[in-house]
Amino acid sequence: MRRIILLAVGVVVGAAGGISVVNTLRQRDAYPRGLMDVMQHHYSAMRDEVRRGRCEDSAQHMTVLRELETEIGSAVYGDDIPDASFREFLGRLRDAVAAPPSSDCKALAAIAEKISAACDSCHREYR
Repeated sequence: MRRIILLAVGVVVGAAGGISVVNTLRQRDAYPRGLMDVMQHHYSAMRDEVRRGRCEDSAQHMTVLRELETEIGSAVYGDDIPDASFREFLGRLRDAVAAPPSSDCKALAAIAEKISAACDSCHREYR
């Protein structure tokens, strides 16, 4: 009986320790994940506007994407220097969002395609 009780106590303590470790690892990645979620929201909104042919509000989404792009390096690497391939992917995204915002849906479609390609290539490498 004593062994069963000790086994049950060991399982409970092990589960509590495991939960603590998982929560700590989640908090470490919260900022980069949140940044990517907000970027995805604005990119999707811009892409949907382009598909509908109503591109008047896309300049706001481009402005937010441009501002958030500057945060990616520090969000993912902190104070460390990003590796060369990450800097290349970040440069591609920077070039894509640097295009002047336009209310012309054809121009925005090309910009959205560049943003998508830059994001997809990085996510293939780092996800």
